[in-house]
Amino acid sequence: MSLANRRTRAGAIAGPARWWLVADRLALVALAAASAMAWVFGVTVLQPLSEPTGPDAFAEENTYWARELRWGALIALVLVLVLLARGGRWASWGVLIGGCVWLAVDVGLDRIDYMPDSAELAIGAAAAALICCAVAMVLPAASRPNASLAVAMVAAVAAGMATAIESPTDVEPALNTGSAAVGSLLALVAVAAAAQVAGPVNRPGIGMTVAVGIVAAATPWLVRYVWPQPSGTRLLVTFAFTVLLVIVVVALAGTRPASRQRRYSYGLVAAIVVVALPVMFWPLALLALLTQIGRPFTALAANTPIHSADADVVLIVLAVPLGLVLARMLRNFVFDESAGRTGS
Repeated sequence: MSLANRRTRAGAIAGPARWWLVADRLALVALAAASAMAWVFGVTVLQPLSEPTGPDAFAEENTYWARELRWGALIALVLVLVLLARGGRWASWGVLIGGCVWLAVDVGLDRIDYMPDSAELAIGAAAAALICCAVAMVLPAASRPNASLAVAMVAAVAAGMATAIESPTDVEPALNTGSAAVGSLLALVAVAAAAQVAGPVNRPGIGMTVAVGIVAAATPWLVRYVWPQPSGTRLLVTFAFTVLLVIVVVALAGTRPASRQRRYSYGLVAAIVVVALPVMFWPLALLALLTQIGRPFTALAANTPIHSADADVVLIVLAVPLGLVLARMLRNFVFDESAGRTGS
């Protein structure tokens, strides 16, 4: 290829790449703000509904379902900030530290039973989220597709887990609303992360990405309102949604156009996820149950302890190790080594 042709091709790629960068940043900032608002909704609306009160207060397994949803929103916020930092190693560590600080604020507000005006807390949370976004974007860092793939997988698994959250009675209308909202938010983060993995050259069209994002975001709402009560069918549909979302991540993140061999590999990806997720989840859930990982946070928040016969766990956090391992297992289905995409 002549030098002139190379420059022409580079210019043709640079134009769409700039538009993609702008759209990508705007979408991620919007997701960060939405995550902060979902957390505020959890603090001001869901928490008072889920916390036992009165002299006969009694807590059992899943009593603190609002905590699961608030933390799901915080996971979404942290993942978005990692994407804005382009997965930079030191920037990501800074984001994780910031996430821990926000978690401490969450537990502190829970402890003092702070009942602020929703608008007041929303403004503060939105401002904090936007400041974090600005800092993450200006930090110097080389793009690391492996980190973005890990974000996508964690978000995909967390989306399914948020959609499946239950309470002891499952009659709270806000439970379905909160579960669908957080599951939808995490599904959008997974799609956005997959598009970032693909890079400016291999990214799918904006129209395709938007369409996939709409379907992914709508599915948790559909699941929670078609099956408002826990059932085997709802659990199976939620699991199928999680598997399909992981496949979508792999498809969006891969090189384009996809080779016939890679298109055929999606069935293998589905088989791996169907087997790997339960095999990894149940030992982790058992470990969480034995260690009662939610108990210290219940005590720090000065909430009614979970009855000794039940488990005090926070299952949404298990999405982090599950997603990280899944990203490692599926990276060869995403990165085309022969094309120079090493995922470094």
